Amino acid sequence: MLEDAGRRPQRDSQLATRLEKIRIPARIAYLGILLLATLSSLDLDVDPGRMAFRLRRMLQPTVSLSDAIDGARNVTLFAGWGLVWMATGAGGRSLVLLRNAVLTGGAISVFVEGVQLASSRRTASLLDFVTNTGGSLVGALVLVAVVVTLARTTDRRSFVGVPALLFALCYGVAVVAESLIPLFRQDLASPVSGALLGRLSRGIEEFSWTSVAELPVGDFLLFLPAGVFAVAALYEAGMEYRRAGVVVGAGALPVFVAAEVLHALLGIPIQAGAVLVHAGGVATGAALSARWLPVFTRRVRGPARPRWLTRGYVAVVAAWTLRPYVPELNGVAIATKVTAEWWVPLRALGMTMTFFTVVDVLVLFLLFLPLGGLLAVWPLRARGPLAGFAPALYLAAAFEVGQIFIAGRSPDITDLLVQSAAAAIGWTVVRRAGFRPYGSQLAERR
Repeated sequence: MLEDAGRRPQRDSQLATRLEKIRIPARIAYLGILLLATLSSLDLDVDPGRMAFRLRRMLQPTVSLSDAIDGARNVTLFAGWGLVWMATGAGGRSLVLLRNAVLTGGAISVFVEGVQLASSRRTASLLDFVTNTGGSLVGALVLVAVVVTLARTTDRRSFVGVPALLFALCYGVAVVAESLIPLFRQDLASPVSGALLGRLSRGIEEFSWTSVAELPVGDFLLFLPAGVFAVAALYEAGMEYRRAGVVVGAGALPVFVAAEVLHALLGIPIQAGAVLVHAGGVATGAALSARWLPVFTRRVRGPARPRWLTRGYVAVVAAWTLRPYVPELNGVAIATKVTAEWWVPLRALGMTMTFFTVVDVLVLFLLFLPLGGLLAVWPLRARGPLAGFAPALYLAAAFEVGQIFIAGRSPDITDLLVQSAAAAIGWTVVRRAGFRPYGSQLAERR
């Protein structure tokens, strides 16, 4: 049963119609992104001898750290294909959709690798085919798992009509990813080589306890909501507030210790101060949630709850996307950002996509997915330009424009596409799981 989330759900008669309208355009658009990412800067070379050499190299791949980075890139890109294929498919045929998502992903990969055989710059690889096809499977399975998991919570108590588990999982993975590969510590990374255990051992040996004074204070407020959402999710699952707060607070420390130690594999110095800030932020959020969430639920009811959540979550996402909060005051720098080719998808990632950029894309996706889910049950308005997940698209666009005026940041159409896709998929999976709109957050115009 809903815990005073608002009116009874309205009948959902629009989902199939909307999916039918966007199915082909969405798949074609994502296919274009895949081809742009994998076939740009080819420098065609169709000499038969050199193509034969590339074919032999393709069939005898090697495995190295750069291959692992490329594999992560491929899985991330093609997981999006699996997600889009499943999210826009007709309902009631999950196994068929799953099979077709993998087969089409594999077919695209065969085409891409075949074209790359005629490239003097791109490298065709059997491993790429495996990771591309596997990525399609991973994306499709993730969407199915999310829908099934959410569907099992439709009869549970809920603070706002959509499971807090959606926010807790997405935001939790985002903060763990940020702690593992932090955005503003990439320049500290040094080249790494050798076996994994050897790199890990060297990183631990180079660790200094003086790093406890190196506190990324700005991360504290970013990590705090993870504790809030985790406690809310555990309470909805049946756990008492106080116990949920203790479980989340105690579990944060080993998670972020492990994430910091794993920095050694990437050549990033291990910092004890980062562990304190990250674990402390989550534990503080858990304590505040255990203390004040019961008070909030008694005093705030109906549409006011999702309004508060929407405002707070937008502020949190703004804090993520507008880092490092230093205004850009140089007119030349601003003009350069505006005139740059920010509108070319994946241009900034290009051929140099690393673990850092993969995680950056993943975090943006995870931050916007729950927002789309919330708008699926509490749209700002039932009709018009503020209906559905459209407000999330406007928000993503506003954040990209805002980065023009932030030092060290630049707008990128790729970010806008990722955020928009995440909101659309969040909206879709929540509706597919059986959740229906409860009403509008804003008063309807007469």
